[in-house]
Amino acid sequence: MSSKKPEIVFFDSNVYINLLRSSEYERKVECFLQGAYLYSVSKIVLMELWAGAKTKLEENILRQHQKSLPLIGFSDDNFIAAGQIMQKMARDNSIEPRTRRRLTWDILIALCAQEHDALLVTENESDFRKIQSYVGFEFASVGEGVPV
Repeated sequence: MSSKKPEIVFFDSNVYINLLRSSEYERKVECFLQGAYLYSVSKIVLMELWAGAKTKLEENILRQHQKSLPLIGFSDDNFIAAGQIMQKMARDNSIEPRTRRRLTWDILIALCAQEHDALLVTENESDFRKIQSYVGFEFASVGEGVPV
């Protein structure tokens, strides 16, 4: 990842879920929505959110995000890279198959952040810290605020 400040910011699915559940949570992520950032939505995160949508309200919010916000994805090669990274992580850390499936989605999200030089905002600091040992990308935990 380059040393310049990311121009793009996007939220992990856990941040969106918390935003839907609590109006108070918005204050925690406000700092990421201000300043020079372009706010976008990762296609992988959007897929995760659609898979878990339970109400018409949630579906309407997802449709609104799809229409109004730029969607970011990544190159096809990153699908293969995600598998290769997961293989290395599993070998280095003895990761169980069930955990591998979940982590593979997070690796794809990290690769999306890397490809777009974007800042990922997440509540899942533990997994993304592990992934950061294999993928050069920037993330911030909601509790920490914007990195300097």
